[in-house]
Amino acid sequence: MRLVSWIWFWYVLVGFIMGGGAVLIWNVLKKASLMPNWYEWILLVLSFITFMFMGQTFIASFQEVEPRAAWLSLFFMGVPILLMAVGLFRSLNKRYIGN
Repeated sequence: MRLVSWIWFWYVLVGFIMGGGAVLIWNVLKKASLMPNWYEWILLVLSFITFMFMGQTFIASFQEVEPRAAWLSLFFMGVPILLMAVGLFRSLNKRYIGN
């Protein structure tokens, strides 16, 4: 019987990586003077939250020995993430590059 679980360590590690990535994205956008609109921020946050939920569901389904559920959750959550990311990229691209 384990008295201490190390699962919390992975959540802390992922939190630090996400925070560092957010600061890096903010600095790159600020340096390039590319500030997204409010709806682009919402798309970015929604796609990120959905991506994290998809990853957790995918891993948990494999841990519960349900590989079909894992791959279906990857598909049904991955497609909306991909659509949100493409929409965000096209919106930024159209506004700043003019295509």
